[in-house]
Amino acid sequence: MAASPAGPKRYAVKALWRTVQGEGTQAGRAAVFVRLAGCNLWSGFEADRTRDAARSGADCPLWCDTEFTPPGAVKLSAADLARAAAEAGGAVRFCVLTGGEPLLQADAALLRALHAEGFVVAVETNGTQRLADAFGEDPADHPDWVVCSPKLPEAQLPLEACDELKLVVPDYRPEAYASMATRVREHAGRRALWLQPEDGPRLTEATRLALDLVFQDPRWRVSVQTHKALGVD
Repeated sequence: MAASPAGPKRYAVKALWRTVQGEGTQAGRAAVFVRLAGCNLWSGFEADRTRDAARSGADCPLWCDTEFTPPGAVKLSAADLARAAAEAGGAVRFCVLTGGEPLLQADAALLRALHAEGFVVAVETNGTQRLADAFGEDPADHPDWVVCSPKLPEAQLPLEACDELKLVVPDYRPEAYASMATRVREHAGRRALWLQPEDGPRLTEATRLALDLVFQDPRWRVSVQTHKALGVD
């Protein structure tokens, strides 16, 4: 007996919620966030922090506080995920695909489904995946807005282009990403280059450093986590 054809791809969704984008150029904008499970730099489990930092060469496993592990994730087709985002959003039609690393799962089918529901789609990526591998070679088929927050040296980042570059200080600094900054598309005559102080026990130190760095190079701006000030996730 011939095997039955596989059904539509299902995406492991860790969380889906309506909120306000708290960071960068889109700060203050109402949004539906879709957190896709999984990351290529850290398993997401506490016991693996040191091991994965050494394995990946990234610092983020040592301080990342995001819950993106696959256990408990809901598997949804592109159409069902887009409908769930539309229901959660109400009048909101700005969707942010985040993770973990969303480009491990996001693809052209998901993007088409979200566009069919009227969403402008943004992606938050660590820069380790090519847009062309996820969405195809035609830039017209890529997400409407791409935010790169790199966690590896720029020589290891194949991401072709982005609309915002966001460095989490103190671990990631402008001088180490000068070439990556040239891949940021210009909007209204400028490139969106952001320095985000790391939350947690180093926040005071990180904030001072971010301020020092933007005074040294005013092309960069400080990004604060507006959503936390507003008391929303």
